[in-house]
Amino acid sequence: MIHEAINLLRQGRIIFIHDSEDRENEVDAVIRADAVNTATITWLRKYAGGLICFVTDEAIGRQLGLGFMSELLRNAGFNGLVKRPGYGDDPAFSIYVNHVNTKTGIRDNDKALTISRLADVVKVAVGGEVSRARDLFYREFYAPGHVPILLGRVGRRFGHTELSLILAKMANIPPALVITEVLSDDGSAASVDYVREVASRMGSVVVAGHDIINHARELSII
Repeated sequence: MIHEAINLLRQGRIIFIHDSEDRENEVDAVIRADAVNTATITWLRKYAGGLICFVTDEAIGRQLGLGFMSELLRNAGFNGLVKRPGYGDDPAFSIYVNHVNTKTGIRDNDKALTISRLADVVKVAVGGEVSRARDLFYREFYAPGHVPILLGRVGRRFGHTELSLILAKMANIPPALVITEVLSDDGSAASVDYVREVASRMGSVVVAGHDIINHARELSII
């Protein structure tokens, strides 16, 4: 299952990650960000339903001048608002952005543009051109926007953000992904069994978080 997930991710296909029953117990749809287009965003909005988030590694975020939203709030004097969610981890959220060429930022084609250009910025940073990546980021994006950037603490946190980044490393693709929680029609988290049926119809897979972690440890990735 883990190898199939890696291959599908490498191909730019949507896969699904279940974190664990003792964490959020949720399934997220995951796709590499450089494969995202308007149709992808429409599918995620209609058939996943959760918040559509852009994911990259914390180190890349720091190179671009980004920090965690919790840090920004504390520094702005909002300490009382900064709390840990029920599952116990500090949130991975950084800032929300739009690309400068979007109309409103919320539309599917707008989000696709923002995400695809964020993926390009990450590629530039990964290629070692950090100054150019940072310049592109500040020139092409504005905040606040409608696409949240999540920064992964790989090896220190094991949420969907980090699990997707670990899979990306296994797949040898850039650390730039999109994750979206799969919700049921009543607004609650979709069950793993339901998502397995969806994945099967798509020719995709649901991979468990502990399988990702165990395989990463075998490969000395974490």
